[in-house]
Amino acid sequence: MKFIEKYWKWFVGIILSITVLYLVVHLATPKPTMSELDKYKLEQLDKNIQKLQKLQESLNDSLNVYQQKIDKIDDKISNIKVEKKEVNNYYTQKKEEIKNADKKQIDSLLRKRYNF
Repeated sequence: MKFIEKYWKWFVGIILSITVLYLVVHLATPKPTMSELDKYKLEQLDKNIQKLQKLQESLNDSLNVYQQKIDKIDDKISNIKVEKKEVNNYYTQKKEEIKNADKKQIDSLLRKRYNF
């Protein structure tokens, strides 16, 4: 107790000094504030990002449409390949028939084919 009574002025002085030092540092330190120009730039960037997102969505939609068209064309091509294979098989069979046929059979086949 005697120690506190003897040095109370020192304790108060140290506490006041620390408080003043804290206030000086706090007031002297610049606060991070955003200028109006920076806010405007950020808003413009946000708007541009939103425009790009909308454009991306529309491009994705058009890509999906084109992909569907490509799939339809691929289906048609595969059908044509199957038909071509069937036609080739038919003519291969006819070729074999002609190889093994005599003159009368060939003549009748040509008459049926070309209607003369």
